[in-house]
Amino acid sequence: MNQSTLLSGKTILITRPLGREGHLRDIIEQADGHIIHYPVFKIRAPSDLEIKQLLNLRTQLHKFSMAIFISPTAVEQSQIYFPALPEHLSIVSIGSKTTEALELHNIKVDIEAPEHNTESLLQSSHLQAPKIQGQRILIFRGNGGRALLGDTLVRRGAQVRYVETYKRKMPSLPPLTEQQIESLDAVTISSNEGLENLITLMEDPSLLIDIPLIVPGNRVASFARQHGFKIIVAADNATDKAAFAALSDYLSTSA
Repeated sequence: MNQSTLLSGKTILITRPLGREGHLRDIIEQADGHIIHYPVFKIRAPSDLEIKQLLNLRTQLHKFSMAIFISPTAVEQSQIYFPALPEHLSIVSIGSKTTEALELHNIKVDIEAPEHNTESLLQSSHLQAPKIQGQRILIFRGNGGRALLGDTLVRRGAQVRYVETYKRKMPSLPPLTEQQIESLDAVTISSNEGLENLITLMEDPSLLIDIPLIVPGNRVASFARQHGFKIIVAADNATDKAAFAALSDYLSTSA
């Protein structure tokens, strides 16, 4: 099939936050697909008190040995409060998109999670006991992220401090109309929380469960099954490229 018409006549729901959907939108539209953008997250600044705490942390950075960045958003938002990091810090990223965001800010990455997820990062030889024992580690993320990374590093003897440079909020959006839902050939989701928000925002979430759902891996696939989704396609990882590959492979073989 011609790559430029791979998704011809297909309508895809993108749920990434405003400003984060551009690349996936572009590659879908280049394949002649149509987009409905329905951002299930809104990126918000921390509270005044939290910002004060972040600014106070600037003077303490020399006491830490490692900084882990969870996502491109974590990188970009951290630059607001931490425009310069000490050179001695080992810089760790979860996935190639996070690495790209760091390099865009001239921050050299020392360790990258090979599979764009926490689980693969935790298998790195650099993060095993006793090597990690006694290290003081910063984890840059949004509020309320997964506890797996920090909890595991603490069990291995590290001291962990979360640096929450932004908040994810569910926006006030009208639910998708039945007409919009009926037009969909697939829905793309990037996390469990994103799927939960999508379900919450719908007037009748049961209308979504027969639509193919593209998810970033088995963890989200399992969560989607618990919510009754019938057609779940797990991409290789959380990148736009992997989401597009899973989407186009599924739609071309199911046509």
